[in-house]
Amino acid sequence: MNWNIKHITLSICLFMTFSISIGQTTEKLDLNRGVDAYNNGDYGTAQDKFEQAFEANNQYNGALYNAANSAYRSGDFEKAAEYYEQYAGTLENKNDKAKAYHNLGNVFLKRFAGSSQNQNPEEQKKSSDYLKNSIEAYKNSLRNNPKDEDTRYNLSYALSKLKQQQQQENKNQKEGKDEDEKKNEDKKEENKNKKENEDNKDGDKSEEEKEGNKEKKEGEGEGEGDKEDEKNEDKEEKENKPKPGDKNKGEEKEIEGKMSKGQIKKDLDAVNEDEKNILLKIAKQKGKKKGDNNTKDW
Repeated sequence: MNWNIKHITLSICLFMTFSISIGQTTEKLDLNRGVDAYNNGDYGTAQDKFEQAFEANNQYNGALYNAANSAYRSGDFEKAAEYYEQYAGTLENKNDKAKAYHNLGNVFLKRFAGSSQNQNPEEQKKSSDYLKNSIEAYKNSLRNNPKDEDTRYNLSYALSKLKQQQQQENKNQKEGKDEDEKKNEDKKEENKNKKENEDNKDGDKSEEEKEGNKEKKEGEGEGEGDKEDEKNEDKEEKENKPKPGDKNKGEEKEIEGKMSKGQIKKDLDAVNEDEKNILLKIAKQKGKKKGDNNTKDW
């Protein structure tokens, strides 16, 4: 549904008639000049004349209302809101009060509509305040005149804008929260990867240290083995070295270690047999020499 703000309610003619019916005082002249300027579209001049009329005689609250209408037409919404509120505070008549609050609601709604779409947080708050103030002004108008359909229409429009604004704010907050959560997750993942890389580096270093320690230990083990072998060799050499007075025993032990007793007996028998044969041969030779006359027996 397309929404349009209803035209602002104006009642300048009422106060123009009132100003003519009384004497030509300064405030009356300013009021009439203001009405002429307003009808000619010179809203700035009209606002000045209405303000001068009210300053000259604050009983002319109609001049204050006309000044608010002129400010609205000229785009001076801050002054328009100020004058409408001030005027409503001077009234007893509910219909006139309803018109003042209706126009006040239009001022705030107009300021909301003119606010920038790309706002910083401070401007966003101002925009939201304009919308809430317009809703409150329309409600005050309906409290004084519940039958005003234009005010009901504008109130519905303002409420729909407030709902849209709140939905957008919730969306922005959710997106901001999601973005923060995503950043946190990315940060956690980054820290996790960093920790894993550090752990991998420490693991590689530990393996290198273990390998180095293993090689070192093996080297030390080999050295200790060599020392043990040398120690055993020294011990064996020392044990096998004959002591003083044990020379024959040592030789016997060495012979026994190499030849059996049977072999030794066999070898001795062979030596004895050889010696026996040699002796027999010598004896034969001697007997032969005795029978030889040419030989001399020694």
